[in-house]
Amino acid sequence: MRYIITIYLALLAATSSCFGQVKPINKEPLELDEGKDLQVQLVPLDSIIDLAVKNSPAVKFQKDLVESSKAQLDFAKRVWTNNIMGFVNYSTGNQSIVSSDSQSPGSVASSNITSGFRMGVQINLPLYELVGRKSRVNLYKYQYNSSINKRDESVQELKKEVIQTYYNLLYANNLLSIRSEAKESAINQYTIAQKQFKDGAIDVLELSRLKTIEVNARADYEEAKRQFSTLYAQMEPLVGVPFNRLIAKK
Repeated sequence: MRYIITIYLALLAATSSCFGQVKPINKEPLELDEGKDLQVQLVPLDSIIDLAVKNSPAVKFQKDLVESSKAQLDFAKRVWTNNIMGFVNYSTGNQSIVSSDSQSPGSVASSNITSGFRMGVQINLPLYELVGRKSRVNLYKYQYNSSINKRDESVQELKKEVIQTYYNLLYANNLLSIRSEAKESAINQYTIAQKQFKDGAIDVLELSRLKTIEVNARADYEEAKRQFSTLYAQMEPLVGVPFNRLIAKK
């Protein structure tokens, strides 16, 4: 018995050791390549739109309203069945026949055996049900159609917003690249001008002019970076997924 337990523990230790050698696969999030055009790095626009529609709370809300209106319409079509009632009862007696004749409007004379089972179906159709059913059903049908149109309108508005944000993001990225090149060029020119000023090749007015250009280039770059960062951040809540999910897999 001890020998069996020893073998079992040895196998368990070996198995644990093997599992310990297995390293989890780290899936690093995809990142943008600043040296490539942004549009070619992203998934197609249609895929981005599909994600936005799928994850949009507004669209989900409108879809729920559609289902609610559909349920109301189905209920309105079947509400007349409330006037159908079935009954089953049992009684015992002396087997005598009891006849009753009611003078109330719409009733007929009936005979019952006072012992045994009795069952049947009773249908009452109020005048309101006969006259107003069609209008009530049409009312819910119009509400149902309106909820569908509202849902479609919500989807269209979302698509327009995604398309606008998408191309604004591409524009902001291209503008940021241009501003970055302009900033680097202005910095290099001002650096050279400082050396030339020390050597007496240019005067202070020229140095001041190049400094102004360099400062404006920095400001333009910061503004372009702000615009790009804003659109970049807006894309995530608009689509409903992290931005790295929008980067095409290589």
